[in-house]
Amino acid sequence: MKATKVCILVFFTLLFSTTLVAQKSKVSALDQQLTFTCDNNFLLFNGEDGYYTSGLFLRYDRLRSKTWQQAAKQIFSFEVGQQIYTAHSRKILPNPTQQFPGGLDEIDRPIAGYLYGKASLNTVFKSHKFLSIGISVGSIGQNSLGRETYAFWHRVIGVKEHWNWVWDHQVEEKLGLNLHSTFATPLLAEARRLQITPITESTVGTSFIDFTQAILFQYGKLLTITNSSYWHTKLQPTADEGSRRHELFFYYKPSLSYQLYNATIEGGRFNEQQGISLSPEPFVFSHEIGLRFSSPRYCLAYQFVLQSKEAKSQFRNQAYGSLVLSFRFGRAING
Repeated sequence: MKATKVCILVFFTLLFSTTLVAQKSKVSALDQQLTFTCDNNFLLFNGEDGYYTSGLFLRYDRLRSKTWQQAAKQIFSFEVGQQIYTAHSRKILPNPTQQFPGGLDEIDRPIAGYLYGKASLNTVFKSHKFLSIGISVGSIGQNSLGRETYAFWHRVIGVKEHWNWVWDHQVEEKLGLNLHSTFATPLLAEARRLQITPITESTVGTSFIDFTQAILFQYGKLLTITNSSYWHTKLQPTADEGSRRHELFFYYKPSLSYQLYNATIEGGRFNEQQGISLSPEPFVFSHEIGLRFSSPRYCLAYQFVLQSKEAKSQFRNQAYGSLVLSFRFGRAING
């Protein structure tokens, strides 16, 4: 449970630091935002550790001063992140014993890290439609620093180094370029309590090729998609925007993905593989359930994700938890 405590400590450290900054200045416009996200099995508080085992993301959003005529708001986004994937358990020995499984046959999902940078332009149209177009550059293999991060987390939670031998068989390194798109249209444009939003997403590139159809259900105290913390659109050009109100809502997002290529499972498409690479499941089902609170300056969210097998060889489905903290800031007058 030490990893959970580290994530929570980081969150409250960031929250305390940003609160001090806010108290020292008078802000005229909250037109920028920083978001820190931590994904981890330990955030399910059930002791399991496997498959998608860790994700760390830092995102910066900035409101664009000039927009298209059809757009209500446009936001530039820049993100760096790292994701780590392992087999079904963190405790696999090179050879089996009476207490623990062992051998290469126990590596039912390829060992992989993915480190990337991403830039996006997000547009909310006056018709309440949302469109995001992005491009990312990332790497699997040794350049992803997955092994180093995984070993660090294991030291934090007190796991011995000898369990990390599986990283000797991680997928080979490969640099990839990917294009991303997200399109969403709320069915109830001005809804304040209940919202239903179909979402279509796609990634096409040399690391991933997949297409996702989802539907987002939100219930609680809501703002429209033009000013929603969920969509990272709660940025304002002036200080007296009426939409700077609080949000508190539950959400549920079921989705179905069709993946044609996943480099964290198959390795580099044109590389000769030294590590273990396997075949992806074509269809992946996912369920996201979460709670989100947002004030004019802060956003705090927790969600857990249940997902079917990404690789055909996986012994079971996977699950993880996620914590999100956002802090909005802007042009300030020191007082």
